[in-house]
Amino acid sequence: MNPINGLKAVLHRVGFAMRESGQALERVGCRLQGIYSFEEKLNRHATVLPMRYNVPALDKTSWVAPSGMVAGSVTLGENSSVWYGAIVRGDFQPVTVGSNSNIQDAAYVGATSEFSGPVTIGDNVSVGHGAVLKGCTVGNNVLIGMNAIISEHVEIQPGAVIAAGSYVEEGTTVPSGEVWAGSPAKKLRDVRPGEAEYLKSLPSRYTELAGEHKGIMKVLKMKQAEYFS
Repeated sequence: MNPINGLKAVLHRVGFAMRESGQALERVGCRLQGIYSFEEKLNRHATVLPMRYNVPALDKTSWVAPSGMVAGSVTLGENSSVWYGAIVRGDFQPVTVGSNSNIQDAAYVGATSEFSGPVTIGDNVSVGHGAVLKGCTVGNNVLIGMNAIISEHVEIQPGAVIAAGSYVEEGTTVPSGEVWAGSPAKKLRDVRPGEAEYLKSLPSRYTELAGEHKGIMKVLKMKQAEYFS
């Protein structure tokens, strides 16, 4: 080994040992003083944020995933959920989500500017993974497919379906009971009877699943509290 590289390796190991020794002494000193903050596992991500003097109003039965975010003038109804990586922003305009609705992983819901309209999402609505909803109105029992984009001033009437990957142009009205697909989205066909029943049952599955995830998080918090007590 090159003598210079050998010296660098020795210095690196000595420095590492000194740092570890210092940290060990710090931990011992903290324990002697009854300080255990060094053991806390910090999560810097805030799931619920006030914005422009508006604080989100979340029903006690709703759930926001640890990596999800709800900010500003947002109302989340009974048993509704915001999943991992999903963002619901009420900074420019209010966002209202009804009961038993779910905003799935990595979706975005909100206004893009002060000129956008508010976002209103009804009951029993499923917003698929990666979907984007901007300044629109969504009726009850609607399914928004994965990665679909809903533009400003769009109205999706109750019982409609927006297929995955679709782009619904600004100002469009999607009539009740229709399936729309494409970019720009157009009517593909009517919703079949079996599909209508599926639309009503799908949100309840997410409500149950959210309850399981919420329960796991509660247990983890209890274990942490016991550990630090």
